[in-house]
Amino acid sequence: MDLQVMLLQISNKLNDTELSSLKFLCGNLGKKRLESVRSATDLFSLLQERREISEENVDYLMRLLSMIKREDLVTEVAEYKTTCIGDAMAPRTPERDPLDDAFDVICDNVGKDWKMLMRRLCITDVTIERVVGANPNNLREQLYQCLRSWKKDKGDSATMENLCQALLSCKMKLVWEKVLQKQNSGNS
Repeated sequence: MDLQVMLLQISNKLNDTELSSLKFLCGNLGKKRLESVRSATDLFSLLQERREISEENVDYLMRLLSMIKREDLVTEVAEYKTTCIGDAMAPRTPERDPLDDAFDVICDNVGKDWKMLMRRLCITDVTIERVVGANPNNLREQLYQCLRSWKKDKGDSATMENLCQALLSCKMKLVWEKVLQKQNSGNS
């Protein structure tokens, strides 16, 4: 995906209040310049002129979106970064995080009760609704994005043990067994 296409997609998902917040956070660009900004695309163009955003660097954009609590958009930019930029500077690990494998199993096997699982993982209703709004009509993606949000928000306390405990407390023993089976097959 091209940087411009990604920026356009993100700008279409921002409301006026969020744009105002972004402009406030970009106060270092100068009041006069920011007065001419009428849309998110205007702001992104200005940030590109100042080299705050480029084809090779979208970290500043990710920080801004995170500050206005749009983690769904941070995720989109992170996916762009991984796919298009490739994080060439970061060393790649050949092994996949066991939680990511567990997320795949959960997304494949948890149905309509997925929100109950998210609440057991202490994901707020606001986060759940934001993810649902960003991914309407895609239950699997809603569940996956909430799990990623849990992993990001909880940091080191986002463990396989906590995830399995939440599955069991939601009476999702079959899914729990499949997660353990996947984990054991990955360790052998």
